[in-house]
Amino acid sequence: MDHSDPSGFDNRFDELAILADRVAYRILGDRQEAEDVTQEVLAKAFVRWRRISSHAEAWVCRVAANQALGVVRRRRTAIRSNEEDVGRPLNAEGPDLAAADRLELVVLLGRLPRRQREVLVLRYLADLSEADVADRLNISRGAVKRHAYRATRALRPQVSERLAFEGEL
Repeated sequence: MDHSDPSGFDNRFDELAILADRVAYRILGDRQEAEDVTQEVLAKAFVRWRRISSHAEAWVCRVAANQALGVVRRRRTAIRSNEEDVGRPLNAEGPDLAAADRLELVVLLGRLPRRQREVLVLRYLADLSEADVADRLNISRGAVKRHAYRATRALRPQVSERLAFEGEL
């Protein structure tokens, strides 16, 4: 396939839309917001197609995660800046807790080396198989397993600390 061919975007649109929506929804937990993020990501992908076509899946997942994180940040800022909420803590249950957990996950992912972060996002947020992740990142399945193992090993103490602090362990 000629990756610089703009018609290639049309051929891969559905696949990329599914990936973007899956990643955005897992971060946002809201179907409509995920669809909005998906539309923005695909518009950006179309404009940049000649540059990103060879690594479109990874690019779409990364940009969808970044866009969704921006939505979470704006949502939390709006809640905090609401005059009725000034001086009161955010609700620690339901959507606010889920958004806080997602925001924390994105921060933790941001601390990982690039390849480990890419593997985790594609494997667990985009829900791709090890073989698909390997294919999209142009690495072996063994490398996917190694990066996933190292990333989860690096994240585990930080997540375990938080759960222990909250009395969940």
